[in-house]
Amino acid sequence: MKKIVLLTIVTAMLVGCNTPERKAQRVLEQMTIRQKVAQLMMVSVDSYNPPAKRANRDSLVREEGIGGLIIMHDSIIRSAVRLNELQALSPIPLLVSVDGEWGPSMRYSAFPFFPRQMQLGALTDDSLVYEMGKAVAEECRVMNILINFAPVADININPNNPVINTRSFGEDRDKVTRMAIAYMRGMQDGGIYACAKHFPGHGDTDVDSHKALPVLPFTRERLDTLELYPFRELIRQGVAMVMIGHLNIPTLDDAVSTLSYPIVTDLLKKEMGFDGIVVTDALNMRGVSETLSPAEVTLAAYKAGVDLLLMPDDVKQSIDMIEAAVVKGECSEQDLNERVMKILVMKAKAGMLDEGYSAQIDTTGLNERACFAEHQQLIQQLSDRSITYLSGSQQNGECRMLNAERKTAYVAYNATYVPMKRQYGEQEGLSGFCPESGITENGTFLYRTLTDKMGSAIDYFTLSRDANQEQVEALNAALADYEHILFVCHDPAGRPKDDLIVPEHVSWLSPIMDERTTLIHFGTPYGMNHLPWIQQVGGILIGYADSQVNQIAVSKILLGEIEPQGKLPVSAGGFQAVGGKR
Repeated sequence: MKKIVLLTIVTAMLVGCNTPERKAQRVLEQMTIRQKVAQLMMVSVDSYNPPAKRANRDSLVREEGIGGLIIMHDSIIRSAVRLNELQALSPIPLLVSVDGEWGPSMRYSAFPFFPRQMQLGALTDDSLVYEMGKAVAEECRVMNILINFAPVADININPNNPVINTRSFGEDRDKVTRMAIAYMRGMQDGGIYACAKHFPGHGDTDVDSHKALPVLPFTRERLDTLELYPFRELIRQGVAMVMIGHLNIPTLDDAVSTLSYPIVTDLLKKEMGFDGIVVTDALNMRGVSETLSPAEVTLAAYKAGVDLLLMPDDVKQSIDMIEAAVVKGECSEQDLNERVMKILVMKAKAGMLDEGYSAQIDTTGLNERACFAEHQQLIQQLSDRSITYLSGSQQNGECRMLNAERKTAYVAYNATYVPMKRQYGEQEGLSGFCPESGITENGTFLYRTLTDKMGSAIDYFTLSRDANQEQVEALNAALADYEHILFVCHDPAGRPKDDLIVPEHVSWLSPIMDERTTLIHFGTPYGMNHLPWIQQVGGILIGYADSQVNQIAVSKILLGEIEPQGKLPVSAGGFQAVGGKR
């Protein structure tokens, strides 16, 4: 009996020695203060960095021992080779992260393009969002990506928000919260770490923090009941990381939120009880500080309580300054150890500290493996269930179907664009901010799909955003005898535009904007705010983005193959958003 008890104790001790925490502790005990500080640094990388920047990244990994990388726009094969090179230089395996709000396709065109969060906010339930999270995690693992900086938990209640906008699930706090939790759970169940952003909330701003500092002049009561609400719930549900946005919130502190101890430590860590990893938004953004040097910004963020310092401009000097602050006793080494342990435990849980672990990406058939045909099917489901139909002042009224016996015109507005492309060596692909890699037909895909399925002609017209009044009036005259007009607006912009129809055209087009016309808009719903006749048309289909899958979904609705199910996630054009109680 004594032998059995002793064996049990010894076994428990051996198992305890191999926990992620113990593995991390053993690594930590061998590190200098400078090496510990370096583990908190995460820098950007792409395979097209010029020689000087490549040498800088090599040095930061090999000599300084930084903790992680964030992938920028790149070709998947070249990126894998570059990541393998850097991992081979690193004394401790590097955390690899991506800002992939709609999946790795935001940075790699080889992966399937999932919808942006606003389109997901049009779904009536969150089950497919969870499945999307799991699919995104599966794609990330192909590139050994362990962190995805998503979901966006900002509530976009400002229609003039230039930077969040379609990146948000919508304006209703309960729907935003529910969808964000589903996306987070899907990713974390799929084996990667999710990150709620941009704390304390970037949704009610009209300034882009990449360019300047947004101000949120709200009371604490307002912040508690709105902006902070999704973050509080995500924390309760176990989100691994929270990203601090570059914001000025006088009610909480005069300092920029990223550099604010009262916001990072007192509010997020202590009051809200978040004990996961706190990460900055990119520290090279203009919204952080106009008075401090890049290294001083990094030090201030560290002193505020941030655990992971993302994309500092001067990494070596940043390490110098934080190391000096610890050595001089301005910052405690115990506090540094606690932060580094979070990073090392994350690596240990992923097996990165195990003997024999390899961080090398298998490049064999990588482009083919990134296609994920089953994910394409999921994306089509997301599109089919999110397209939103509006009729008069109603949501999801009865959509006017196409009828072969009715004289029908199809007007493609802004359909002659050339998709924005970046050359990536062996592979040419759209930038990650473009909505769909599969669009090559300049707006004719929906038209061809409809006519092929109907087996009868629909007359096709185009109207450029550069058209003059004479050309618009000629179009009006040509459409006078048509019984049904499909006016299809294409918005291929990566950043959402509010004016889906240019202001001059709005008044010139008014003669055809009546009950005969179904307005189809592949872009942000906010574009309806600039159309005085929007509730006079026969119906409106919101397609959210100019993607092939959304055009397929719209064709199914117009042909009666599916019912429109999407609910408007933001108020626009006199139509009210549909919320989502949890």
